[in-house]
Amino acid sequence: MMRSNNRIEGDRLAWLITLGLAFGVAALQTWLKLVSREPTPGARHALTLDDAVFWIDWIVTAAAALCTALVGASLEQKPIATSTVGVALVVLIMGLTFMPYGVRMICYDGNGVIKGWPYVVCADAVGLIVLLSSVVAGVKTYA
Repeated sequence: MMRSNNRIEGDRLAWLITLGLAFGVAALQTWLKLVSREPTPGARHALTLDDAVFWIDWIVTAAAALCTALVGASLEQKPIATSTVGVALVVLIMGLTFMPYGVRMICYDGNGVIKGWPYVVCADAVGLIVLLSSVVAGVKTYA
């Protein structure tokens, strides 16, 4: 029972650290975009709605994190649960193949402009789910 509680605590810690890093990196990216661009005359800043799209970064990070955990576990010859890896791979495949097309069809208009904040939030939320599932799978694999 103690080992099970430690694993649950490890999963929660991994989720919290991942959320913190994801939002920290997003905030830093936004800050750097804000201070590095010259606003047009009369505007307070040069940020656009597209600057709030972080799902792409989060899915790439998810793929790198999961691959690193799998390689690390393999090098240390740790057993890898098929179900854990299978679910993580399905989520990553969805995030790397179907999600870009879905976002393009649903969140953007015919001119390549994002439709609004609800679409940004939804796309980012799905990207964050992919990231969190990959990190938890990596923790379970490498632990």
